[in-house]
Amino acid sequence: MAVGSSFTRWLTSVRRATAQLDAGHSFRNELHTSGLDPDRVELLRERLEQQAYFRRLMEMTCGEVMRAPVTSVTGDQTIGEALGLLDKRRVKLLPVIDSEHRLIGVVTRADLQPLPTGIRSDATDQAERERRALPVRSVMSTAMTTVDAATRVSDVIHRFTAKGHHHMPVVLDDNELVGMLTQSDIVAVMCRKREF
Repeated sequence: MAVGSSFTRWLTSVRRATAQLDAGHSFRNELHTSGLDPDRVELLRERLEQQAYFRRLMEMTCGEVMRAPVTSVTGDQTIGEALGLLDKRRVKLLPVIDSEHRLIGVVTRADLQPLPTGIRSDATDQAERERRALPVRSVMSTAMTTVDAATRVSDVIHRFTAKGHHHMPVVLDDNELVGMLTQSDIVAVMCRKREF
């Protein structure tokens, strides 16, 4: 939670600094008072680029930042298949979709974990094989937080920090899954400069 709080404070300070900057006013004042010193002009140019970047950042949508295509499973796939995908793709959450690619739930490693191994026996091995053959639908969570692709990233930050979410499926109006947004994606785009 401390990282999320720091991140929220940082984002708030970026918003405040962006709102306080007035590029036209700063540029006019610098040119009149600096006598066109090349170093000062270059510094001003860098400041203006940074201001433009932060303003652009505050307007970016989840659709622009999300990861796509997203690895997903259907409700009919088995728990064993889902565990295999988590390992293969090195992801922590799998969206569960229907035949029309609409989001119907999510599963995490915790949902799919094998039975406790304690003392191994033929009976526990058999129970684990049977459990892995169950459909993902039997363990998926339907209580999920999603975000619309058109939502501004700056409007989503509080959802990550307030409830400790690390991943959010990105959907269209009809709940069609179009991507995945993670805290890492947001931090990465905030650290990128001059690419937009």
